[in-house]
Amino acid sequence: MIDGNSVFHRAYHAIPMLTTQNGEIVNAVFGFTSILLKVISDLKPDHIAVCFDSAAPTFRHIEFEAYKAQRGAAPPDLYPQMPRVKEILDVFDIPYYEEPGYEADDLIATLAYQGAQKKINVVIATGDRDTLQMVNDFISVWMPGPRGEGIMFDPKAVLEKFGVTPAQMIDYKALVGDASDNVPGVSGIGPKGAAQLVSTYGNLEEIYKNLDEINPNVADKLKADEVKAVAAKKLVTLDTESPIELALGKTENKFDWTAIHLKLSEFGFRSIIAKLPPHKEPDLPNQQKTLL
Repeated sequence: MIDGNSVFHRAYHAIPMLTTQNGEIVNAVFGFTSILLKVISDLKPDHIAVCFDSAAPTFRHIEFEAYKAQRGAAPPDLYPQMPRVKEILDVFDIPYYEEPGYEADDLIATLAYQGAQKKINVVIATGDRDTLQMVNDFISVWMPGPRGEGIMFDPKAVLEKFGVTPAQMIDYKALVGDASDNVPGVSGIGPKGAAQLVSTYGNLEEIYKNLDEINPNVADKLKADEVKAVAAKKLVTLDTESPIELALGKTENKFDWTAIHLKLSEFGFRSIIAKLPPHKEPDLPNQQKTLL
């Protein structure tokens, strides 16, 4: 399961300005394709699907007006590249899911949960830590590292990194908040303190039931921001019941590397083409040149 929006934004900011020979900006397309091929090469999945956010507001926007409100306007050359990313997915024959009123994370959570119910090993490729709450014996999260390497989170890795279990990540984030999404937390409670509270009491509700046992300074902070913490937990909890269904037949890998070569040649992605598996060289028009 690939978090399309997360990878798309990461690709845009990681890759310098690139243009085709016609002057079209394609740095996000280039970066997205590179990460897609790395996922295919490193993880060797039998099935792949991608999820995207929809433009329609989610329950988070409706119930919490400030959700993601601090984010500035997207760069003008970012979203015009999205249709081209979907062209890449089409030539790879990889299905992508979008559903009005749901974020990509919710769709991923739904499909990953359905896969785990069928005892299918699921890997979520994303840069968004919200999905770590889904990690279990059948679901792992793969995140691109700062130097291009992949970092895999299984239950043990989540516990070692954050000091809480995957299922407790929603309680952990309810306390620390998430500045990138404008999700409120408890002022003065940092990652270390949040992990200690959650690991001691199990979840947010039990923490608030046992305030009399907690250091008075910490308890006062918790009391002051209880409404924020409760709202934050709801905001970061992913919906595993969005109205989509995992169709394994549609997600099975059926790569036509010759067609993929031809599509990437249209963009001039020479360095990516050089990494493709062996394939028949397509017949390119005389004017087709690879420039990037």
